Amino acid sequence: MHRVTGKFLSIVTLMCLTLGAPTAAHAGPTIRNVLNNISSSSEELPYLLAALSYMFGVTLAVFAIVKFYEHVQNPHQTSIWEGMKRTMAASCFLALPIVVEAAYVTMNDGTLNAVALSQFSGATAGSGLDAMMQQLMDDMHDPLLWVMNGFCYLAGITLVLVGISRLLKSSQEGPRGPGGIGTLMTFIVAGALLSVDAMMGAWSSSLFGSNVVQNTAGLSYTGGMTAAEVDHVHGVISSILIFMMILGWVSFIRGWFIIRDVAEGNHNASLMAGITHLFGGALAVNLGPLMNVVQETLGLSGYGVSFT
Repeated sequence: MHRVTGKFLSIVTLMCLTLGAPTAAHAGPTIRNVLNNISSSSEELPYLLAALSYMFGVTLAVFAIVKFYEHVQNPHQTSIWEGMKRTMAASCFLALPIVVEAAYVTMNDGTLNAVALSQFSGATAGSGLDAMMQQLMDDMHDPLLWVMNGFCYLAGITLVLVGISRLLKSSQEGPRGPGGIGTLMTFIVAGALLSVDAMMGAWSSSLFGSNVVQNTAGLSYTGGMTAAEVDHVHGVISSILIFMMILGWVSFIRGWFIIRDVAEGNHNASLMAGITHLFGGALAVNLGPLMNVVQETLGLSGYGVSFT
């Protein structure tokens, strides 16, 4: 439990640091403030889910005792397994932190490195469109990533609860109950969402050999350009990278839900769509390394933009 708890506390701590970070003077709240408000107002939700799980566990434990009593009174009508199944489900609900830890460790045993970012380059000043675009991306980048990370954490806990309830339903309904592969993928996707930063790091390492995303742009050819003009170009490139990174994270997270829908037998979802979302999302987050590879392949490294 200490890994998952530490992960959540680190998210909350960084949210607080973001809330206290100095920003430029504005007449009113910005998108950063709205996203930070969402983060701060949602930080107690994991405790609410844990409380609901505890209530479900206590309720099932009472039903289990009733089933055991009915079995003692009439063994031929009520099987002892009716009480056993409810007891096991109640134990899982009551021990939710341990089950969440198991799902998390299944996907990340501590050997995977979380995705990391190199420094963005460029600083555009003024009132032009490029300055406005960079200001928008800088304002929402960090808070939005933490909101998505927090969403994945909450979604992972929720899927663990869903998986436990599916286990009970499967044992009650037999062949008519939820399929085993759907229940298994529910726990796997829950573990992936709980460690989504490590999952992205694993995809980045698999594609480009490193979990560090290269975002520091540098023009390979700057002839006839002043330092201020080069800085403006770097700022625009950084804004584009941030925008694509946000889209990539959304696609990557969506891919895990699609894969779970496939395991559920949802005809509107396909495995190819899920893999495409994961693969495309990882490429969008790693746009800098991807451009390095493409330019090197085409022999344009001396004329394009290099990322370090």
